[in-house]
Amino acid sequence: MELIIEGVFMILAFILGYKFGKPEKKVIEAPKIVKKEKKKEKKEQELDDATVIMLQNIDNYDGTGFGQVDVPEEV
Repeated sequence: MELIIEGVFMILAFILGYKFGKPEKKVIEAPKIVKKEKKKEKKEQELDDATVIMLQNIDNYDGTGFGQVDVPEEV
């Protein structure tokens, strides 16, 4: 019997707290700041020797190793 009275009391307390409790504040989002990117003049990228050799190997590839150049190891 005590268990039933406790359960009813807990439910009643929950309902009263939900209705008359402190209301939640609405979350205000901060305005988003949009940064303008400065347009940079694109200069031609200087490619190192290994990259140039790799690109030449891709262009020369015909399914065999003929015409391929060894790429120097970079550390």
